[in-house]
Amino acid sequence: MKKFTIGDLVTLSSAGRKNKHNDQVYGHIGIVMEIRGHSDHPYQIKWIGAQTSRSHGLLPMAEYEIKFAKNGIVEQS
Repeated sequence: MKKFTIGDLVTLSSAGRKNKHNDQVYGHIGIVMEIRGHSDHPYQIKWIGAQTSRSHGLLPMAEYEIKFAKNGIVEQS
C-alpha cells in the first residue's frame, strides 16, 4: 500500500533535499499526479513554479524523497 495518493500536496523530505538531482524543485510544493506500479520512483510529481527538464513538468520520485506539505508551507533550512 502506497503512502501517498493522487492529489496529495508534497514537498521534499530531508532525504530528498540531500540528493543534488532534486535541486530544481527545492522550496517548491508538488502535486502527486500519477502513481506507477512497481517502480523505484513510482510517484510522478508536478512541481508548482519549478522549471523541470522532464516532459510535462513531471518528475519521478521515490517515497523517501517526499513528504506531505503541511498547511502549504515549505520548510526552508
